[in-house]
Amino acid sequence: MSVCAECKKEFADTARFCPFCGAVATAAAPVDPYLGLLVGGKFRIEKLLGQGGMGKVYLANHQVLDQKVVLKVLHREYAEDADTVKRFQHEGRAASRLRHPNVIQVLDFGAMDDGTLFMAMEFLPGQDLGGIIQREFPLGDRRIVRIGSQILSALTEAHAQNVIHRDLKPENVMVEQRRGEPDFVKVLDFGIAKITDAKTKLTQAGLVCGTPEYMSPEQAKGADLDARSDLYSVGVILYQMVTGLLPFESDTPVGFLMKHLTEPPAPPSLKQPEVDVPPALEALIMKALSKDPADRFANAEEMREALLACVGGDVSAPARAVTAPGLAAAKGATQQGHAQRATSAQAEAVAEEAPRGSGGGKVVVAVAAAVLVVGGGAAAFLMGKRSGDASAAVAPVAQAPIAQPAPPPPPPPPVAQPEPSPQPQPEAQLAKPEPAADPEAVKADADAQGTGKGRDKRVARLDPARARDYLKQGDALRAQLDCNGAIPLYLAAEAADPQLAEVQKKLGICYQSIGDTKKAVRRYQRYLKSDPDDAEKVKLILSTLR
Repeated sequence: MSVCAECKKEFADTARFCPFCGAVATAAAPVDPYLGLLVGGKFRIEKLLGQGGMGKVYLANHQVLDQKVVLKVLHREYAEDADTVKRFQHEGRAASRLRHPNVIQVLDFGAMDDGTLFMAMEFLPGQDLGGIIQREFPLGDRRIVRIGSQILSALTEAHAQNVIHRDLKPENVMVEQRRGEPDFVKVLDFGIAKITDAKTKLTQAGLVCGTPEYMSPEQAKGADLDARSDLYSVGVILYQMVTGLLPFESDTPVGFLMKHLTEPPAPPSLKQPEVDVPPALEALIMKALSKDPADRFANAEEMREALLACVGGDVSAPARAVTAPGLAAAKGATQQGHAQRATSAQAEAVAEEAPRGSGGGKVVVAVAAAVLVVGGGAAAFLMGKRSGDASAAVAPVAQAPIAQPAPPPPPPPPVAQPEPSPQPQPEAQLAKPEPAADPEAVKADADAQGTGKGRDKRVARLDPARARDYLKQGDALRAQLDCNGAIPLYLAAEAADPQLAEVQKKLGICYQSIGDTKKAVRRYQRYLKSDPDDAEKVKLILSTLR
């Protein structure tokens, strides 16, 4: 029997018109064969919630407990491969053993009568993180840390049991608003990516699993994975929460994979200049997005502690808005090469977080990473300065009132001092390069050696040993994500030894990181003239910049 779309009355399937109202009969929508089905002897499927490339998701009712559950039904094709079925059983058992508040509970798994694989999980009334970012951006720093720390807490438990997620993305993070527990997180689909992509080989060496936008470089090339691959994906999620954007943009899945493999991500403060990105949080994200797993955090717990340190460890209370002057102060006290946070603004950011939003000026690349120092229950942040030999500590603890100092005594009358004789500076004090109004002019000087005026003076300044010293100092600053500070040192190294080819590549990386594509291309091209071993890799990077 068919049902008339107009009068809702039933009539024979063979009729071309409704015999009751005369409306044209329309083809009946295909009926989902799983609706109303009893699965596993206890789960009655009630309605379709969604579907994707791996299968369908249904709302079902647990007949014994009379409670709502989510039933994930994989496409029938996955049941036709014996290896996939075996993998599903292994991953299903591993996921069901995870007992953690921030991991969705797997209630049951198995196969239907026709062999179709299913997994039953607890039902959550919240919304996924992707929807929250889309609808509620900008998010406050404390809220970002609150959500991110729970994701990492879930990963700590999973990795301890040798379970790697492989497909972390905002859509696999459910956020529920509970009484007294805002933004309570549940991570979904542990092990599902490995099950569903078991037959999709990228190379003979391994499997490609997951979502291209969030894949780690080693995952993109099908290499063996460890827990640090998940930490890279968390870095992408944090990047997206901070900026509202992905670190890379592409029109194709292969394009995303290539950029994860070869292209350094722009720091969040450059990707989204309108938002105020705390240096500690930016440094953490950039470390998580390191191409080499050895350069990332060692494990999820270490990353979680560093993330909590970005807001002083307190994420329980909702963030409170800070007045415009406070936001202006937090943007930095100086713009001499890079932005440094004022001490008072750092203390304010720990005490009360400013919600992310549009702000005045552009925040430059973060200068330093945050290091959590625990002593007597108080947390302090050490923000490394540009020279690397001093730091300012800010502790989120109340300061006792400071007594007013007594007025200073009148200064003594000036005493004539003998004029000091000039002292030669030791070589060790010449570690910093001479300041130049235009750093690129140093290269012009180097290129001009041996021709015209000043030839002898320029030749005398050539010093390969000092060039190596400058190079090491530049590497140290670049490791702290301070590309603006590293560039003058690399230029000084180039001036001291124009034949030092590797400085050209490092200048290219720095210019690319700060968004100066034109200079980056020029430096990479100069590097290629030296016929380096990694020429093909650099050419691939160049192809993405043109």
